Amino acid sequence: MLKFKHVVSGLMVGTMALAVVPAFAAGAETPPAMNGGPMGPGMMQGHPCPGGWRHGPMRKAGWMRNAPVPMLMPIVWRHAVDLKLTPAQETELKNWRTRQEKAMPAWRHDMLAHHTALRDALLNGESGSAIVPLQAAVLKDHATMLEHGIQQVNYLHKILTPVQWQKATALYKEMGTKRGPWGK
Repeated sequence: MLKFKHVVSGLMVGTMALAVVPAFAAGAETPPAMNGGPMGPGMMQGHPCPGGWRHGPMRKAGWMRNAPVPMLMPIVWRHAVDLKLTPAQETELKNWRTRQEKAMPAWRHDMLAHHTALRDALLNGESGSAIVPLQAAVLKDHATMLEHGIQQVNYLHKILTPVQWQKATALYKEMGTKRGPWGK
């Protein structure tokens, strides 16, 4: 049982780490050097919370150090000028983002529905036989999310030059030592 708790806890941390991916799938035509990068000055443009992004435990320095998959895409976008992305690379990244925008809403909707169903079943005191299929659905969603994150990192490794890759990974590693979002 303790092992199961650790697995679920690890998957939940992974969920939180990768759940911000849709925030970086929003289209923006602003050049990376202007207005805080292509995503604008705020990390989650259009976030439904009043006043934009809420401060909380995820905003504290170092929260991503223990994420199972490094979140490099926001760093690449935020530091596009420093990385000297070529126009072809920027086009590739925009095309990737467009593909993600199409796939993400349905997948995210299903994942949230599975989370809600499991949470409600647990809060309603459902039996083990009712929990098992819900648990399996949540674990499958988390495995899918983990795979998406790994694919994102592999994609960046493929389109960045070795020098850009090293710089992006170095920025990721030092991100936890800086107070601002995404190492800026």
